[in-house]
Amino acid sequence: MPQCSEMSHERDAADGRHPPRGVKISATMTRRLTRLTGVAFAVTILVSEVLKGDSPSPTGPASEIVSFFADHRSTILAGAYVQMLAPFLLALLFATVAEDVMPESSIAGRLARLGLILTLTAYTTYVFLTAALAFGAATDATPETAKSLWEIRFVSETFVYFPVALLIGSVAFAVRPGLTRPWYRWGSLATAAIFLAGGAALTRNGFFAPDGGYGIILFWLLPVWVAVTGFVATPRLVTSSPAHVTG
Repeated sequence: MPQCSEMSHERDAADGRHPPRGVKISATMTRRLTRLTGVAFAVTILVSEVLKGDSPSPTGPASEIVSFFADHRSTILAGAYVQMLAPFLLALLFATVAEDVMPESSIAGRLARLGLILTLTAYTTYVFLTAALAFGAATDATPETAKSLWEIRFVSETFVYFPVALLIGSVAFAVRPGLTRPWYRWGSLATAAIFLAGGAALTRNGFFAPDGGYGIILFWLLPVWVAVTGFVATPRLVTSSPAHVTG
């Protein structure tokens, strides 16, 4: 009996009624891995921020900035370490779904791949600056120098929004037709526009300052978009039945 059942499944797969068992398992595991990776990216960002704590304003007193790194050195370095896991997760997610959301055959797909590389590079740079300040650059230098380095770190974080806008906007155009709902494409385009505007958020104080409300919104908007992409931009295994021919 088990042998008959196995042969039946094989015939069904050959007829197109059911996908081969190995293909079905592989597609299911890939879908779960992609969704888990997107959520893990968001969780990693959250944990790193909790460890780092509330950052002082780059335009605040130099003594406050130096004290922040002197008093929280260990937790800031721990937060930077956790945050550096995020680029690995982002790369893993898009490596898994690359052919569906950034196909190399299209211009938008190639731009999305370039945007991903630039995002990973820019993201790593600003986390590196934070870790370097916590390691000793802030306390070993003069307070004025430490403040200048802290300002550079915030500007570098703000400029991450440009490659992020390229990544998200290109994915919106490159994603395979039928893979996602229209709301994902339009939502991604709107998100890309918001990030593009965020690159100009360089006022000294207020909502559009690097540490202002707009920057905080964008900081959390990226992990939200990544998590949503992990759920909606994964291929679904479709079972189709062969058409019946009538004479």
